Amino acid sequence: MAVQTGTLDARLRAVRDEIGQAREERATRRTERDAARDAFSAADHDGAVSSWPEFGAAQEAVRALGETEDRLADLQQTEQAILGMMGRDNAPVNGADAHRALEQLAQARGWDGRALLTAEGSPYRDALDRGLFSSTNKFGTVHLGEIAGRDDALRFLSELPNAPAGPVTSTGVAPAIPQDRRGIQQPLLRRLSFLDLIPTGTTDSNSIEYVQVSSIPGTTAPVAEGAVKPEAGLALVDATAAVRTIAGWIKMNRQAMDDMAGLSTLINTLLPYDVRRKIEAQILAGDGTGQNLRGILNTPGLGAPTFVAGDNPADAILRAMTTIILSDAEPNFAAAHPTVWQDILLMRESGTAGTRAGQYLAGGPFGMTAPTIWGLALLTATSIPAATPLVGDSMGATLLFREGVNVKTSDSDQDDFVRNRVTVLAEARVAFPVWRPASFALADLS
Repeated sequence: MAVQTGTLDARLRAVRDEIGQAREERATRRTERDAARDAFSAADHDGAVSSWPEFGAAQEAVRALGETEDRLADLQQTEQAILGMMGRDNAPVNGADAHRALEQLAQARGWDGRALLTAEGSPYRDALDRGLFSSTNKFGTVHLGEIAGRDDALRFLSELPNAPAGPVTSTGVAPAIPQDRRGIQQPLLRRLSFLDLIPTGTTDSNSIEYVQVSSIPGTTAPVAEGAVKPEAGLALVDATAAVRTIAGWIKMNRQAMDDMAGLSTLINTLLPYDVRRKIEAQILAGDGTGQNLRGILNTPGLGAPTFVAGDNPADAILRAMTTIILSDAEPNFAAAHPTVWQDILLMRESGTAGTRAGQYLAGGPFGMTAPTIWGLALLTATSIPAATPLVGDSMGATLLFREGVNVKTSDSDQDDFVRNRVTVLAEARVAFPVWRPASFALADLS
């Protein structure tokens, strides 16, 4: 059975009347909520806050406002459903604004736009019935509008009563044009590759105490019969790595989290990422003062080969590798500032003669160059000073978690409950012991 348009129009008008009443009620509820919140903020009683009459009134006002907003949302969904049945899915929700815009346009142009849209038998309705403004063609899931023929377009315009003297623009009917909003766009998040390189573990304490062996015995030698054997010794250094808390929080209005699609997911992505990014920066360059971790770059006992004049970045990294190998470790990575990796890729054959003079050493802009150097995995990080790339054996340190990165949400912070706010907190508790400082070396470029 076909749906009667007149019946749907009546249903639509009734629903829009209810929407108007709901909006007026929402404005009243908001005023009552604000008044109850202010009364609660100014109250001062003995006993638990939950027993204060002002608290109960504020709680009831928040609940009443929420019920009204839920009812308004249901009515708006019903309105959109009826519009869909009528084939007017994209009609503006606020009909008053659309009619006002058409009236303003009629006054400016000398014709009645609303009568043109609604009058039975009008040229507009006739053109609409003939499919002049629609198309069944598709491009994927998008309907393509049909381009009207020249004769159809001229006949339609010539039949308009009191046709406007000039072209109709979209300026006068802006409220009737649906807005195209794309929402929040995900920001760029760089890969935290150094965190993937360092081994991780767990701890049940708030402090890790350990002993670093700064040198191994080196006095063992062949001994003649009856001779005194050489004494062997160890160089030991006591060390401590305290567990530190790395955290960040943000406050959000509950309505914003409910109304803005994807906002909650975005916050739950960015806050943990920010904690992990700070952990990476700390294990590389933390200075160990206050609540900072002591990072590798500020750990005493790192290898530090002397800079040799004329060395390029690749030469300096090789010297750092050699220093680590001489300390009995096995380097497996090099970390450098992005500009240092750029300088390495820009290295060319020297001289002006020969078939390779001036050619790139690392393959050039049209070759695939893996991020490796001297057989080591090469990482780039802005926390590494450009003047001192880091080379090391990743097994020389461990990132220990007392508490993993997690996100907590609460409306009980400060006056969040009565203000309809939510506090989102992301945090982790970590320690970073560097077991063998000699497993790392700095490549001096200056």
